[in-house]
Amino acid sequence: MKPPVQRSTGPLRFLRMRAWLLYRALTRFETTMFARTRYSQPKMVAIGVVGALSLMFYYPIWAWLFPQPYENFGLRLACSVLFVPLALLPWWPRRARAWLPSYWYAVMTICMPFFVGYMTLRNGTAVWLMTHLAVIMLLMMLFDVSSFVLVFVVGSLMATVAYLVTPHQPFNSAAFIEYIPLLLFATAGGAVCTVSASMAEQNRLDALTAASNNIAHELRTPLGSVRIAAQAVRRYLPDLLQSHRTALDAGLTVAELRDNHLMALERSIGIMEREVEYSNTIIDMLLLAARPIGEVRPTELSALACVEQALNRYPYGSRAERDRVRLEAAGDFLFMGVESLLVHVVFNLVRNALLHTGRAGKGIIQIYIEPGAGDHVIRVHDTGPGIPPDVLPRIFNRFYSHSDDKHGVDGLGIGLAFSRAAMEHMGGTIRCSSHWGEFTEFTLTFPPPDPERQP
Repeated sequence: MKPPVQRSTGPLRFLRMRAWLLYRALTRFETTMFARTRYSQPKMVAIGVVGALSLMFYYPIWAWLFPQPYENFGLRLACSVLFVPLALLPWWPRRARAWLPSYWYAVMTICMPFFVGYMTLRNGTAVWLMTHLAVIMLLMMLFDVSSFVLVFVVGSLMATVAYLVTPHQPFNSAAFIEYIPLLLFATAGGAVCTVSASMAEQNRLDALTAASNNIAHELRTPLGSVRIAAQAVRRYLPDLLQSHRTALDAGLTVAELRDNHLMALERSIGIMEREVEYSNTIIDMLLLAARPIGEVRPTELSALACVEQALNRYPYGSRAERDRVRLEAAGDFLFMGVESLLVHVVFNLVRNALLHTGRAGKGIIQIYIEPGAGDHVIRVHDTGPGIPPDVLPRIFNRFYSHSDDKHGVDGLGIGLAFSRAAMEHMGGTIRCSSHWGEFTEFTLTFPPPDPERQP
């Protein structure tokens, strides 16, 4: 008889759900921050140089050449200094790059809507109203709608508070009333234009799905033919070898076949079959990762059986690769999930670990199955090169692929994104911890089966 499942009380369950929703919202916003920062990163050096120089360049223009009612050299200098680290981005230490999205958003908030908004409120002239409008359009080009709203609202509130707490001339309400329709038009127009970013993302997904379908269609048939040919050779090769020996014994003139030739022939059959299996596995992984995860009904599964199936089916490139992967099962546990999803999650993790340990020329991969009193865990631990700290927070983002000067882009950036979606579909989670130069560990967490949800 199974022990009763402990359940959270009503208020506690409600609070935990709200906390989880808040965490998911913050995580998605942080992912959006990173994505927009990544798109803007190629231009950051130029933005830093232009921002730092232009802020100081315009000071003598608005202070002496075309005097405005208000100028502030100290504020300009502070904002100019904030742009300097962006101009020096290529020389940032690697660990500091993990803070680039936060710094980028902070600089844009302070140097654009705050600084320009404050100066516009203090001056109220056509020059500053046009500058404020230009800043809005620039922010729309640099950010998506939600990020723009955050940066613009926070910066504008800061500007308003600064304006109210500092001495100032009477507010030029007439100029701002005329400006409001232009402000609304610029904001609405910019928001509509940013839809193109979402369209581009969807087009990329559609293109990937179409490409994966084409790859499967074009490669399945020749791969099947190669498999059949290899099986035929394996089936009839013993008869041919026996016929060859019989002919030699009878004194007939036949071509000489040395032992190393026969061994090479037998190895080639194994290589063909292994390469066909590997290619089909990669095609399956690409197809499954490129398509949305359907509403497949979860069933009760054994974690050990799924992991063993994944390790047995994985198309290792050599015996040495297989020997680097070790299963350390402290037991077994049952969970509600989809077998094909977990198998391909393990495929992805093993493939990545073999790839990076192979490049580093060191490291083993250990897979631990750890039943728990509450949640159950599968850990995939490798002692390879680890993941750089600026890359680690982004590895589950779709289409994010890290590249370096030595090896280039690692892949399409869909494997780990698929793994996270698959784990969430099964009610679990996936997270990664890594120490650069020492290890990488992925932890798959599964809740225990809920008796009320079992068929």
